[in-house]
Amino acid sequence: MTHAIAAVAALLLVGCAEMRQNRSASEETLVTASATVESVDQATRQVTLRDDVEGSVFTVTAGPEVRNLAQVSAGDHVQIDYYRSLAVAMADPTDSGEPLAAAAGARAPEGAMPGGAAVASTSMVVTLINYNANTGIASFRTPDGLTRQTAVRPDLRTFAQSLSPGARVLVSVTEAVAVTVTPVPAT
Repeated sequence: MTHAIAAVAALLLVGCAEMRQNRSASEETLVTASATVESVDQATRQVTLRDDVEGSVFTVTAGPEVRNLAQVSAGDHVQIDYYRSLAVAMADPTDSGEPLAAAAGARAPEGAMPGGAAVASTSMVVTLINYNANTGIASFRTPDGLTRQTAVRPDLRTFAQSLSPGARVLVSVTEAVAVTVTPVPAT
């Protein structure tokens, strides 16, 4: 539910410019980060990484769900891909608005280098309560009756003003993350 509420805020802050004409919009973001393993402490499961772009060093603790940590060694390459999409559309009047959520995950098989992926998707219909053009604040209600407010970016305020109280908007958010570890090439 938290992701869905955050998605509604993002909808009003980021994704609605195209809705003025199409009555729907979407936004996708893919962030890729990579690092090189500096050290691995198998006893504590702490992995020290150096960011491949900025050069900063940080330590993470591999949880018990991480398989095959013993195969990771200094010099290995770690890549993390984070994907987020937000899609919004005027809701079908017959849609109940109840949140729908799904999640899935996978991890590396025994004997392979550590890695895994997870995806979560949430959809819900929110109802606009009002938009105050003087303050740029929009109020909306979630299907469970919670009232939320968000500041609307200046470039989206014309769209927000075009909505009438009671407008129902379908918001769908998908988030995914994938982590792969590539061994250091043999020389």
